Amino acid sequence: MSVYFSEKFKELRKKYDLTQEQIADIFHVSPQSVSRWETGANYPDVEILPHIAILFKVTVDELLGTEKILGEEKVREYIRDIRNLLNSGKTYDAIDTARKAVKEYPVHYGLQGHLVQALTTACSGDSPEAKENTEKFKSEIITICERLINNNPEHAGHKVQLLEQYVKWGMKEEAKKILESLPSEIWYTQDANAGLVLEGEEWRKNQQNRIVRAEYLLEYLISGYLSKADLDAMRKIEYRKAKMQIMQLINTIAYDDVNDSVNHLELAFDNIILAELYCETGDAENALDFLEKATQDSLHHADQMDKTNADGSNYMAWPTPRNLCWILWEDHLAKPLFDIIRSNERFANCLELLKSNSRELK
Repeated sequence: MSVYFSEKFKELRKKYDLTQEQIADIFHVSPQSVSRWETGANYPDVEILPHIAILFKVTVDELLGTEKILGEEKVREYIRDIRNLLNSGKTYDAIDTARKAVKEYPVHYGLQGHLVQALTTACSGDSPEAKENTEKFKSEIITICERLINNNPEHAGHKVQLLEQYVKWGMKEEAKKILESLPSEIWYTQDANAGLVLEGEEWRKNQQNRIVRAEYLLEYLISGYLSKADLDAMRKIEYRKAKMQIMQLINTIAYDDVNDSVNHLELAFDNIILAELYCETGDAENALDFLEKATQDSLHHADQMDKTNADGSNYMAWPTPRNLCWILWEDHLAKPLFDIIRSNERFANCLELLKSNSRELK
């Protein structure tokens, strides 16, 4: 209560042009007590609150910030619900909930950001439905992103989000304009130099966080290179393995508990792609090895997603109600390139495990 009361009390005292000493005289307390009310170190006895509200012509609820507290709690509930819906592949329900939330809180930029994420999730992928959604939601996504950018000019995340969408939609000129507005430096930033100033536990935690951010950037750049560079299958295998080794190395440095840091979702996709590449080169043994790794990672990730907490932990926007096991066997193992190992017992075991653990997300 004290945090909201102190802010509101100070605001009202200044509005009515009263000093702390005058307030102290009115309510027969010391000026030090009034000062502590405003710093949040303490707050008035319950008996005094109605009289303070009368003095400032507000309700006790307004004085205590009750409506603000309840509003913030409702926003947190909306965000939790949107995230859980996205986490379970219920994209359209997430869009409906986000739209309802934005209508109720039209100037809450966090809710608008979640609406954009729900809309872009509906547009992701190459399915006919995703293409139809792109035509349906494109202008809405652009409008909301531009509003977020204009109201939060220092928050580059919204710019990058819109830039990525422009690229996906083939709107290269629009993407270039946003690119030119982004910071061009990497080295001369807080991220790169905080370790020179901080010490002790603060230094350790900061460096772990910066290392993780740098790893994400490096993985992002390598993945982009793999998707666009003209590479043969063996070079793709080499680069993808290098990316996975970087991720494993960074985890040992940046996380206190390495087991909790393992991204089984990303590993599953990396391993299934490696299995495909080895099939392409005719290396059946390595193809089977990486298929088995992808299968185990998908089983672990399925368990993680089923354990999603009410607060949105294990959260990830997921454009389909199918879990990872289902996606691997239906979207990947059905490809003709797996024909070279399809009759192998190890392939059959993986396929059976994936099918038996396929289910809609909770």
